[in-house]
Amino acid sequence: MGLSKIRQILIFMSEIKELKIKDANRIYQELSNFLVNFKEKPTGSMLFIVEGTKDNPVIGIRYPGKKVKQREGQRLQVKWANLFDFEVVPFKNQKEITTNQFTFSEMLKDFDEHKKDNTEFWQAVGDIYYENKLKKEPPKLAGIESELYLLVLKWIWVQEDFNYKYSFEDVGSPIRYRLENRTGTTTQKGAGRTKFFAALFLIKHGFDLGIVKKIIPLY
Repeated sequence: MGLSKIRQILIFMSEIKELKIKDANRIYQELSNFLVNFKEKPTGSMLFIVEGTKDNPVIGIRYPGKKVKQREGQRLQVKWANLFDFEVVPFKNQKEITTNQFTFSEMLKDFDEHKKDNTEFWQAVGDIYYENKLKKEPPKLAGIESELYLLVLKWIWVQEDFNYKYSFEDVGSPIRYRLENRTGTTTQKGAGRTKFFAALFLIKHGFDLGIVKKIIPLY
């Protein structure tokens, strides 16, 4: 069974709800306090529409993510790892996009080919980077539709902040958790969104895409 077919089955089986962030300045607190209620659900069984509506979805997040797990051991004080990991799910025409269009590599390529010279688009990237906000309708450009590009970027960066930047205290989680890698050791806090923003910045200012990928390896 192909990956595309598996993803379509996942979305069909997922319980779908809308999740609206009331205050973008408290996005991590709102998300943590909401998602924690579903932490024991099967992996990927909940799909929350965070941009758009159930009838016209733009971005969803599938939770719990693959990294969410209960830690073993009765005496452990911290019983959860990577508690707020989720998968970002973009939509087009009410259907989940199942291609590799939104890998970091493809998004860098699209920015290089279609968007790097547009001042308004770059301002919107900055708004997403610094404030997690899309403040106004972005310009219509070739390649990936501009608004979808920016909203995918927003939620990928939020997800990376949860997994590589913030502690349970930083996000106001009602349950303690720790960040772990596959071996069970503590994940070192990484640059997260800053790496990708830096790659976009270099391309914006004339650096060759191939050189940028060597300067800033992206996973």
